[in-house]
Amino acid sequence: MSSVVGLSDGELVTQSSEGNEQAFREILRRYRDKVLAICIRMLRNRTEAEEAAQDSFVKIYFHLRDFDQARSFAAWIAGISINECRDRLRKRSRFQKVFREATESEVESQRAQRSDDYELKAKIEAVENAIERLPEKLREVLVLRAYVDYSYEEIAEILKTRVGTVMSRLHRSREKLSEMLRMDDES
Repeated sequence: MSSVVGLSDGELVTQSSEGNEQAFREILRRYRDKVLAICIRMLRNRTEAEEAAQDSFVKIYFHLRDFDQARSFAAWIAGISINECRDRLRKRSRFQKVFREATESEVESQRAQRSDDYELKAKIEAVENAIERLPEKLREVLVLRAYVDYSYEEIAEILKTRVGTVMSRLHRSREKLSEMLRMDDES
């Protein structure tokens, strides 16, 4: 097998769907961090996020032949990851607060901060708690834009909506987040 590092996503998809394991490993290498970032932000539990990312890649592998090469491969992968997270969130108990667990990396970074950073830590925690309370559609857009840095066009493709809808939801999520933070400060 020749090196697959320089191949385009489309070429990797073609070779992977023809059984080239090296090509699929390259897809994993290219997209592992983005998929995991989406899963961590959506699920807020490192262990569950890692499982969701792994399950996403299993689905990607088995559906490579279904991928429409006219679409963005990155957006297709992100869409599969978002759907995997949605499924997992739906399966959680109704009484369990969604996103209540901090990721291991956040806990470690909070421990590493000096005690005089208490005010900064409190602000970060307040923002994270407010994000948890956002409606799912607003939270998804915010996560994809702020934490994974997808463009409006990519987010629209991932969520199967229009760019205008993405912009509107992002605007509403920021407004709602600001409103929630003001209300939290007043109480």
